[in-house]
Order: sequence, then C-alpha cells, then structure tokens
Amino acid sequence: MNFNRIQQAFKPLFEPDRQEAIKKTLTVILVGALVANGLYIMVRLFSGESLFGGRLIVNFILFIVHGILLFILNRGHVNYAAAILILTGWVSMTYLAWRADGVRDPAVTVYILIILIAALITNWRVSVGVALFSIFAVWGLAYAEVRGLRTPMIESPYTTAVEITAIIFLLVVFVYLVANTVNLSFKAVHQGEERFRKIFHLSPVAINVTTLKDGRLIDANDAYWKLTGFERETSIGRTTVELKIWEDEPERQKFVAKLLERKSLHNPSYEFINNRGEKHVTIAFYELIDPGDEPTILSIFYDITEQKATQLALQRSEARTRALLEAIPDMIFELKRDGTILQFIPSATNEPLLPPEEFIGKTIAQVLPSVADQTAFAIDRALESGQLNAFEYQLQVGNESQTFEARITPAGPDLVLAMVRDVSLRKWAEAERENLIDELELKNAELERFTYTVSHDLKSPLITIRGFLGFVREDSQNGNLKRLDSDIQRISDATDRMHRLLGDLLELSRIGRLANKPLYIPMNTLVNEVLEFLYGRISSGKISVHVADNLPTVYGDRQRIFEVLQNLIDNAAKFMGDQVSPRIEVGQQGDLNGKPIFFVRDNGIGIAPEYKDKIFGLFDKLDSQTEGTGIGLALVKRIVEIHGGRIWVESEADKGATFYFSLPSRPTPER
Repeated sequence: MNFNRIQQAFKPLFEPDRQEAIKKTLTVILVGALVANGLYIMVRLFSGESLFGGRLIVNFILFIVHGILLFILNRGHVNYAAAILILTGWVSMTYLAWRADGVRDPAVTVYILIILIAALITNWRVSVGVALFSIFAVWGLAYAEVRGLRTPMIESPYTTAVEITAIIFLLVVFVYLVANTVNLSFKAVHQGEERFRKIFHLSPVAINVTTLKDGRLIDANDAYWKLTGFERETSIGRTTVELKIWEDEPERQKFVAKLLERKSLHNPSYEFINNRGEKHVTIAFYELIDPGDEPTILSIFYDITEQKATQLALQRSEARTRALLEAIPDMIFELKRDGTILQFIPSATNEPLLPPEEFIGKTIAQVLPSVADQTAFAIDRALESGQLNAFEYQLQVGNESQTFEARITPAGPDLVLAMVRDVSLRKWAEAERENLIDELELKNAELERFTYTVSHDLKSPLITIRGFLGFVREDSQNGNLKRLDSDIQRISDATDRMHRLLGDLLELSRIGRLANKPLYIPMNTLVNEVLEFLYGRISSGKISVHVADNLPTVYGDRQRIFEVLQNLIDNAAKFMGDQVSPRIEVGQQGDLNGKPIFFVRDNGIGIAPEYKDKIFGLFDKLDSQTEGTGIGLALVKRIVEIHGGRIWVESEADKGATFYFSLPSRPTPER
C-alpha cells in the first residue's frame, strides 16, 4: 500500500486545490489590472494626451490582453493564462521603461510586482527566472543610457504620480490576495487535520503509529484497541515487543530492515491474536512515513475474520454442492431462453456425447438438432408457467437407440435448468414388465383352460371306471363271464387313457425347466432320425416323404426339437384321410427375424380356417374319435417358443395343411 496514494486520495483534506486557487487569484489580478489600467488610460486622455501616443497604446493593448486572458481563464486554461500574464506584463513594462525614464521610470518597479505574482501563481523556479530577467533588463537600461544608446524622456510629476498610484493600487490588490491565500491555506490545513483526525479515530479499520527506531506505540484509533484488546492508557508509550506484538527485538528488526528497503509492506493474511486469546485474520499494510522529527511506521489492519469464515463456509457449501451434482446420474444444463448452453455438468455414470467444453456457448439446435423443437417448447412452457416441464426423446448412440428424459425448471427470468437422464434401462424394464404381465395373463388363461380340461378329461375315464366296476360286480354275481371280460377291458382302456393323459401333462410341464445342453443340430440328420422312428406309421399308410437337401443347421435342445418334428410328421401321417397318394414334405423357406423357417406339408384332410388357432390349445382335438390326448401341438408350440421361434399353420379343409416354424441358427443373446 503506497501512503502517497492515500494522501493523494485525501488531498482536499490536507491542502486547498491549487488549480482552483490559482484560477481565483488570477481572476482577481486580471480584474484589478483591468480597473487600474482603465483608470490610467482615462486620466491620461483627460490630461490631453493623444490615444495614439506610445505609452497609451501599450496600456490599451494590455487592457485588451487582460480581457482576453479572463476569457481564456474561464475556459479552464489556467496555466496558459498565468504564463501569458507574466510574459506580457514583463515585456510591456520593459518597453515602457525603455521609451520613457529608463531605470528611473515607475514601470521598473512593476518588475517587483510581476516577480511576486509569478511566485504566487506559478512556482519558485519561474519567479527566480523572472527576477533574473528583470535584473538583466534594469542593467541593460542603465548601460544603454550611459552609452548614449537611448535618450531619457522625463515625464511630468503628475504623470509619474498617476503611474505610481496605479502601481500602489495593484500592490494593494496583490497584498490582499496573498493574505487571503495564506488564511485559506491555514484554514484548509486546519480543516484537513481535523478531518484526518476524525477519519483516523472513526475509521472501522485498525490503525496505529509506532516509532521506527524502537517500535514504541505513539497513537492508535478505537478500532485498533477493539481489535487488540489493549487499553489506551496502559499501551501508549510502550514498545510492540513489550506488548507481545513481536516475539523479540531481533524479529522486529528484520521487519524494519525489509520496510526500510521497500518503504511499503503488505501481508494479505496476517493472523492477529489479541490479549483475550481471540484469533483474528487481517489484511496488514505497513508504510514508512517521516513527519519531520523521526521516522515512524503507519500500520493498518483490516479485519477479515468474518469474511474468511463466510468464504470457508461458502467454499464448503460449493464443494458439497459440486460433489452432489457430480454424483447424480443426470446431465445438468443451464440454458438461456433461446437454447444457448451456459453451463454443463456431465453425468457421473454416462459418457457425454461431446466433451463439456464443446457444449458451452452453443445452442441446442447446433448440438442436438433432432430435439431442438421439443426443448424450445419445454423452455417456453417452463418460463411462462414457472413450473417443471418434462419430455422424453430418443437418440442413436452408436448402434443402440437410447431413451432420455429431460426435466426443465425455471432458474431466472430467461434462464432454465435442464436435468437429462438416460432412462433406456427403465424403459426396457417397463417393456419387459408389460411383456411379463401379458405372458402371465396368457399363462393364467392357459392354466384356467388347463385346469378345466384336466378336470373334464380326467373325470371322463374315472366315470367310465366307476360305472363299469358296478357292472363287474353284477356280472360276477350272475356268473356272466363273457360280459365280465368286456367290462374289465373297458376299465383297462379307461386307465390306459388316463395314463397317457397324465404322461403328456407331465411332459408339457417339463418344457422350459428340464432343458438339455443346447447344440448345433444338422436338420437333415434329425429329420431322418424322426422318419426312422415313425417308419411303422409311414409305411403302413404307404406315405411318400420328401425331405429337402441342405437344410440349415439349428441351435437348441436336440431332444425337444426331435419332439417337434415327431409330432408334426406323425400328425401329418395320422390325418391323411382317404388320400390315394399320401405325401409329406419337409423343407425350409425364408427366415423370420434372422431365424430360418421350416415347414411340414401334407395333402391330407386339412384344417378349416376357423380352427387354425384352436388346434394349438390344450386338449383341443378336432376329432374326439382319433387317438391321442390333444396335447401334442400345444407341446410343439411351447418348445418352439422356448427356443425364441414362432409356429403357425396355413390350411383349408380337404386341401392339406402346412405347419411353419422358425428356430435359431446360433445362440440367442441374453436379454
């Protein structure tokens, strides 16, 4: 801290404004000169002197020049006016003395007045220069007269009296100006000292003054006593070492040496522990000043303890806020009304599309043009309503389509905060939940049908068994052995049917639970094995079977896919009807979602369109007189779906049927 700068800042308290004082002094001098010169011209004219006489012309020119200088002075050109006044005054007086009485002319005495005016309105260097020139002019006039270079022109006593009167008038004006300026200076100094004393003692900044030599406390203000806890009565006159401000004198001397070298020292974080043990953090300034008797140290301590505590609390709060913002999974944007991005905090869990610095200063339309319209609409709604506004959008990130949720809330008249979160996983979970709910509803419906069918189909053989047991009792009592054998056969058929039904139900329940290790399966090999297994039914029906060459390889449970082909080919052979040339065809046609589509086609009795979906249900037999339990196609459908495929049928009555089903050719990624 430079004490000179402090003094300059408080200059009006220490001394009057020199420029303004010079301006006022010049104004009075010029007005006085105009009055004196004007009176002099009128007196000379009334005495009968011609206006065009040499002396009057000079005075008249001076009168005009002084008027012009007043105008220049009022325009603020103080220095120019002062210089011109001194120069024109000295030149005109020298000219008048040369034209008249030389060194005896009253004009020579005006040199003294000009020297005093120069000292008053300029500085000592100018006044000394004017004095030297004046002495040179006086000796020049004397030398010229002695050498006969000029002839003295003796004025009349009245003329000399008028000139001396004018000079005395100007001297009176000058004396008045000097006295008034001195009084103003003393008054300004007194006022400045009084103001400085008030500022010193009333200042909230702690200030003290100590001697440079031994560090003795000379004076201090109230803020200093409050900060240190010292008592004024017991502290003034004691040294800073005695007051424990310094640990010892050598330490203080190091500080003094540094202050003597730099003249000014500054400590931005000086810890001040007062005599009550209270710790204060201050900004300390030290200035070396010399009031005249001995050098002293001006020490200023600005207490920033509360500001420091507030700053630390603010830093901790900002650190907590920053940690919280950086930990949340949302991306946070600060946006202007026009969509310009002012701030961006990336998500703690997801990589941003662009580095944060490439977002700042750009608009949403420049960074994400696909969502610019949605964002602009949401910003307007949020600013107009003052409430949260949210929307969802999708972006293609790499090879994936991700869903984001943007929540926009107002943060000022034209500012909003946008919190953007990747909700792709949540959306997938919601979709999976809906799929599971749909699947569960289907399972429940299927379970209801299953329960009803099982109870109905199991009840039928039980009723048969119960009824024929009565006949057996009756036939055994009557000794009707022939009828007894028939009754026992009926009971045996019913138990066989129940056994087959329970076996098929057990097989159906195992689908999806007891899975074998998946393998790559050549379909041509598997079809040939199925045809070998069904050789008896196919040969007894004289059915020709055609299998396409180069069927694709599939990936799955070999045993279950065997069951699919077995059920479909067996059903095709079973429902040939009265076909003269029965034929079954196994092949592959196209693909579905990357999975090859296989088909089993026959030219049998076919299926009416209204039954195409019913045949895949549990126990849904179109002809109750045919063999089987009606679970086969339900079993096929379950196996195909477990492998991620699909099965359907295309058929018309009496025109054969074609069953299509898809199976994976490679492992299916886990969802």
